[in-house]
Amino acid sequence: MTFIAGRYTSTWNALSAGQVADGYRLSPQLLMRNITGDGGGQTVQDAVYQGAGVEIGFTIIEYDAAAVQTLIWPVSATLFDMGVIGKLAVAGSLAKQLVLTRVSSSTTASPATLTLPLTMLKENYPVNLLMASDLKEVPLLLRVFPNSSGVFGTQT
Repeated sequence: MTFIAGRYTSTWNALSAGQVADGYRLSPQLLMRNITGDGGGQTVQDAVYQGAGVEIGFTIIEYDAAAVQTLIWPVSATLFDMGVIGKLAVAGSLAKQLVLTRVSSSTTASPATLTLPLTMLKENYPVNLLMASDLKEVPLLLRVFPNSSGVFGTQT
């Protein structure tokens, strides 16, 4: 059997994102257009590959970490300021690099580093900020955009 485990740290836009509750969940998706026809009813007979999507989710537990404010509100340097309406995510430089780095080389965590060069808060994702006497956990879901070569990220 081969079991793989090990903790990662992360930076977003070269700023520490602090500790997370239970790691990072990378979700690659294939985008397909299903082909159906009257010969098979709604049975999928084939599919046309239409690209891919990648998302990464994690829950920050250090609200004061350097990257948190820009992660939860990437459109403006001022929290809750709407910023420039109509600005593009990638071409407008709203999407930033997320880098995950294995904490210890003595673990089996693979890859040692994962670099996702273009990420930002997923559209329509409701960031929930707890205003209470409990730990302020911040669940986040980021969209990963492909670069101009069609690559979502690199790993070493």
